[in-house]
Amino acid sequence: MQRKEPFRAAIFDRNNVLIEYDFDVAQAFFGPLLPISIFELGDRWQTWGETVGFPATPADETPFWQGFWQHLGDELALSASVVAKLHTFEYVSVLRPFPDARPALQAAKDRGLQVGVLSNFPLATIETSLAATNLLDLVDIAFSSTNIGVAKPNPAAYQHIMQALDIAPKDALFFDDTRIHIDGARQLGFTAYLIDRRQADHDLKTGIINNLEILPTLIDKGTTNFPD
Repeated sequence: MQRKEPFRAAIFDRNNVLIEYDFDVAQAFFGPLLPISIFELGDRWQTWGETVGFPATPADETPFWQGFWQHLGDELALSASVVAKLHTFEYVSVLRPFPDARPALQAAKDRGLQVGVLSNFPLATIETSLAATNLLDLVDIAFSSTNIGVAKPNPAAYQHIMQALDIAPKDALFFDDTRIHIDGARQLGFTAYLIDRRQADHDLKTGIINNLEILPTLIDKGTTNFPD
């Protein structure tokens, strides 16, 4: 069924929807320095954040990273020169946008929609990450769970960005790669699509898409929410 009212906003998750990690770049930097894989490094970083608390503001990120690198150096008995090299790492250097991300955001803006990003990314510098991937200029508002103190699928996370955009759930398209986040959005009344880039094709009957190239069609035609 087509909607009677046009959408006013499109809200996107960040990771695996707009942006992905470039593991080749990460491996090129960390491979010569560490005796562990980049995936174990990621696990240790997550554990560090859960232990000491993820930074709530951009200003908190420098000491957060400094503490992690020193802690890792002590745990792995790394040389001072290696630890010094680790301190030069910028996480945005391993981020890259999907080819369809900027065209999708531009399509939404061209159709008069506000664009929001709502991510469970545990760092406060989500805008920095969007700027580094050449997307920020097309985004009206961006929040990470650290910024707002609550994470999807908690209804308060969705409500936070709704208030910032001055919209109701019925006014917005919502895109995420995590099923429980999509379910949470649909329960509130969003028209929400699960994006699964591994899938061969779209399955619009169940609200699954495999890329953002279809976004203009979803905006122009409109849909109702999908059954559970």
